Amino acid sequence: MTLLHPEELTADARVSRITGVSLPDGTRRDLVVDDGRVARPEGAPVSGITVDASGWMLLPPAADMHAHIDKAYTWHAAGEPEGSLVDAVAAWQRFGHTLDEDAIASHARRQLQAALRAGVLAVRTHVNYHEGADPLRGLRAVLRVREEFRGLVDVQVVAMHSHVRDDGIVREGIAMGADLLGGAPHLGDDPAAEVDRAVRLAEETGVGIDLHADETLDPASQDLLRIAERTADWPEHMTRSAGHCVALAVQPPERLARILDAAAAARVSIITNPLTNLYLMGWEHPVATPRAVPPLAAIVSAGVVLAAGGDNVQDPFNPLGNGDMVDVASALVLAGHVSPREAWRIVAAGRALADLPAADAEAGSPADGILVRSGSVAHALAERAPDRVVLRGGRVVATRRLRVESVETATAAPAAAYEESEVWA
Repeated sequence: MTLLHPEELTADARVSRITGVSLPDGTRRDLVVDDGRVARPEGAPVSGITVDASGWMLLPPAADMHAHIDKAYTWHAAGEPEGSLVDAVAAWQRFGHTLDEDAIASHARRQLQAALRAGVLAVRTHVNYHEGADPLRGLRAVLRVREEFRGLVDVQVVAMHSHVRDDGIVREGIAMGADLLGGAPHLGDDPAAEVDRAVRLAEETGVGIDLHADETLDPASQDLLRIAERTADWPEHMTRSAGHCVALAVQPPERLARILDAAAAARVSIITNPLTNLYLMGWEHPVATPRAVPPLAAIVSAGVVLAAGGDNVQDPFNPLGNGDMVDVASALVLAGHVSPREAWRIVAAGRALADLPAADAEAGSPADGILVRSGSVAHALAERAPDRVVLRGGRVVATRRLRVESVETATAAPAAAYEESEVWA
């Protein structure tokens, strides 16, 4: 048996036991890993790596349920645009046609690498039917990269069809292997008709939907209500998710309650994307700028499943995104008024939407998680969890460590400048 501390672990190490680790609720636990799952202590293996995790916490792995990995890292190449959602859409329409399949794949690969290092083990990404000739090149690129990361990051692909008026091309994209149908009804001339079209195409092709919904501060926007009404009779296995839902933040209380009740009854999940929406929304309000985050507590209280996404990573829609759900959880606390523990629960909740089992450190659950050098979730979020070890099935798939030296102490300690991260991919 080999005894190591978390900071001594390297990529591809196989962990068989973790001792003295804290869980998000503050309890301490000794965990045993057998065949990629948490096992009962009496079934403990007698060999392998034991990790002394005293002073460390095991967080459930993050799930980024709203990404755009085909657009990632294009902000500079697109001319460093800034502005509202309308401005970002226009910038993308001017630029998107210049990207070929290999460039899109390169961007997607880089974001999934960043996600893995950060402890994001599930990603649901929206992918455009791309501008210009060959509208399916983005889907081909992302589906190819999805295969490269199989067994490391579980990737769901949402085919964004809104600007494609040819239903045949939409069906072709689904047939290639996209998991869900997406779109942005609020950007169309007739949002209700756009929702109806998405529902019809989803029913014809046998996939669920994940639509950008109500990404506006206009209270007249009620895409979520329309989605709920049109999918209320769908079988339970068909996904129906609504991303953004920013307009919920400006609804009168009675209307808000009616919309959320309908969403709960129809089993429509909501995916909030605080970082991008805090950036894109409110440019027309130079003072008393709205927060542009839907009412999270009200959503949860209504019984609606709530998850979160990092959304855009250094593209025309957010120049500062980085794919790290620790930053998303922090934004949920600061702008969404939820507790740090609740914020991480929301960040981890997307696993269920991706049809993945909970990684909750209970016997039988996957031995997946993020070891962070912290004593509480609040401390981990406040410090941006600088030291991390990412586990999948008990295997170390990435490490992330920070180091600093100062003239005052000339000693190394966790701090705010990255060392080289290590990742197995």
